[in-house]
Amino acid sequence: MVTRKMRLSMAMLTIAASVLTTGNIKADEKNTTKETNTTTSEYANKAVADIYSTTTLNIRKTGSTNAKIIGKMKKGNIATVLKKGSEWSKVRSGNVTGYVKNQYLVFGDEIENFAKENVKKVAKVQTETLRVRKKASTDSKIVTLVSEDDKLKVKNQSGDWVKVKVDGETGYVSKDYAKVTYSFGKAKSMKEIQAEQEAKEAKKRAEEAAQTAKRSASVSTTSSNHTSDSKTTSASTTSSAAATKESSVSVSSGGSSATGSRIASYAQQFVGNPYRYGGNSLTGGIDCSGFTQQIMAKFGYSISRTSSSQAGEGRAVSTSSLRAGDLVFYGNGGSINHVALYIGGGHVVHASNSAPYPRGGIKISNVNYRTPICARRIIG
Repeated sequence: MVTRKMRLSMAMLTIAASVLTTGNIKADEKNTTKETNTTTSEYANKAVADIYSTTTLNIRKTGSTNAKIIGKMKKGNIATVLKKGSEWSKVRSGNVTGYVKNQYLVFGDEIENFAKENVKKVAKVQTETLRVRKKASTDSKIVTLVSEDDKLKVKNQSGDWVKVKVDGETGYVSKDYAKVTYSFGKAKSMKEIQAEQEAKEAKKRAEEAAQTAKRSASVSTTSSNHTSDSKTTSASTTSSAAATKESSVSVSSGGSSATGSRIASYAQQFVGNPYRYGGNSLTGGIDCSGFTQQIMAKFGYSISRTSSSQAGEGRAVSTSSLRAGDLVFYGNGGSINHVALYIGGGHVVHASNSAPYPRGGIKISNVNYRTPICARRIIG
């Protein structure tokens, strides 16, 4: 009898153990399933505009073709899907939140294949200054220097190196300091589009005004060269004094070097203020050439509005002989597209659009954060 009871007890323990084990297995399976379901792809809840490259995709206030257009996407622009509908989806891209027709979007897991064929790759610089080398080797010649958050066009990749195009040349950067990603881009609001258009028009007017001023100055100089020499010595002396005064406007008795230092000090008080393309406000938003123009104007120096025009003013100086107050120019393949103000100590202050401050806005950088193309001295 005792033996039978022991056998029954052992049987019950075996069954219990089996049930517990089975329960644990099912629990583990359930947890594994849960983990699998929560593992999402890189493009989950994302959508990309799939349209012709020559057109734009409207983002509307509501899901209707009669609704107000509040923004636009270009081909390859990416958005976060807030709510996917049968015909329209509510998305957020950049500063725009609105509705887009599903037929013009690529969703989720389909994005990777779409991007491979339609979206260019860029190498985003992740260190303050990165060397671009002629060959994929740390022993190779340096082609140029690029700064943090610069996005370089990717030609191809091989091992630990990325072949990129910068300043009109090709070179290699290490993957240790540059992250390769797709350059999807984001939507722009109608206000942003309008502001950009107005800035372009203002820039064009400024360039035309600068050219007109140069032509007028040229005509005036030619006219004065043909003036009769029968003027009195007194008149000539007065004219010479006036010319001397004009050429040395705003230069203090302490010399141009002291003036340059004061300009450099004045410019640095605006560090931290925002960048705005076409802007002219040192506190509310300004671009690179607007910044240098406004700073120089404070001390009585009138220079043109664009960096390319400013690169032809004053007199040329070597980038190895810079002094405070000089203008340093950067560009792409010899074409000027950026200007900064040298403040001494191997540094410049400039309005940069690379990223939000402290990486963007008005900031201080090493003068060689990019390779300078040239420098001009406006002061004295």
